[in-house]
Amino acid sequence: MSKKLLIHLCFLLPFVQTTFNAQVFVTTLVSDVLAQLMAYGNLGLLFLGMALIIKDKGPLSRTAKLWIIFFFLYLLFAVPASALNNNPANILVAIIPLIYVLGFYLYLSQPENRRVFKYVAMLAFVLSGILSIHLYNIQFSLDKGGPDIYMDRSNGVYADANNTALAAIVSFIFVFKAYNPTKRFYKILKILVLLIVFYGLFITFSNTGFMVFIISLVMLNHRFFTGIRLIAGLALLPVVYITLANLNEITADMNLVGQQRDKINNIVNIVTFNTDEVDDSGRNYLVMKLIKNYVYKNPFMGNGVDFAISQHAHNTRVGVWADAGIFVLLFFLFMLFRYFLQAMRSPPDKRYFILPILLTLCIFMLSLQSVINQPYLMALFVYMGYIVDDRESETI
Repeated sequence: MSKKLLIHLCFLLPFVQTTFNAQVFVTTLVSDVLAQLMAYGNLGLLFLGMALIIKDKGPLSRTAKLWIIFFFLYLLFAVPASALNNNPANILVAIIPLIYVLGFYLYLSQPENRRVFKYVAMLAFVLSGILSIHLYNIQFSLDKGGPDIYMDRSNGVYADANNTALAAIVSFIFVFKAYNPTKRFYKILKILVLLIVFYGLFITFSNTGFMVFIISLVMLNHRFFTGIRLIAGLALLPVVYITLANLNEITADMNLVGQQRDKINNIVNIVTFNTDEVDDSGRNYLVMKLIKNYVYKNPFMGNGVDFAISQHAHNTRVGVWADAGIFVLLFFLFMLFRYFLQAMRSPPDKRYFILPILLTLCIFMLSLQSVINQPYLMALFVYMGYIVDDRESETI
């Protein structure tokens, strides 16, 4: 086996496994011991890959480097906060995202590796989405560890509808922007894949997902909305509004049940500004409880490593504040601002690839607590850092 292939395997195998959430599958269907061995095996591969590539690393990204600084700051504040507040902290689990960031920070420094990662990531997201659709069709819930005849929305390979929606949107953006076939057959195949990915998003019945997808779709098709097309698009907005406001009547014969109907009601309530009736699944209560009971109590030092996750806050930004304090939160927000600024400064092809993904991740941070502790998403953040910092290429 060549050194180059071994390096690719050291980084891409852990990425693909985490994209498919393989460790949870193995825990559920086989054994905890084997799942733990997989996790340690992935870390071993990353360390081996870093040792092999460190002497041949390329120019490093200043934007991606901010994640390394962020995690060190997080641990610097959160670890002592755990001790001071007598909150248990699993340091090993907490540093796993940092290890992935360090690994992919080196691996993606080489332009060739970025090209390989682009296609592997696209394929991994698409195939994990197809598996999510299959799990929904056979009514298998990873969250419950088996069949669920009452399943009314897709929880996918991540055992969570919003996480599955996020991955579906990222998958759609990758296929739309990164796969550009010239032959007719492959163009038809691309359209088919996009439709499959959209169906995977649709069956999550994620309000956040639907909203973000529409915004992303407009950004991806920005060239279409010029001149008379822009005027026509604006003229259609009242039609879209009326359609959404009457969505309950339009879908009355579709036999939607449970959360499916609840999500339709949410869309109607949002567009008709009946916000008091929007069902947030209790997330707003949990976030406000975290802020009032813990964030205000320790606003500067925080409450400890992964404390917000233990409180099920479902908000990444508030979670950073609750865990490590206001100073780390301010750095986190600065880092995200840097990403957006660099994306806006990039050539159009890069700009309208990175911005929809960034926007998707940042909006989902309002309803998910797991965006910055998922290894495959951290690898994606590092990849985007290199794309926006690479001034030698105008394309992805």
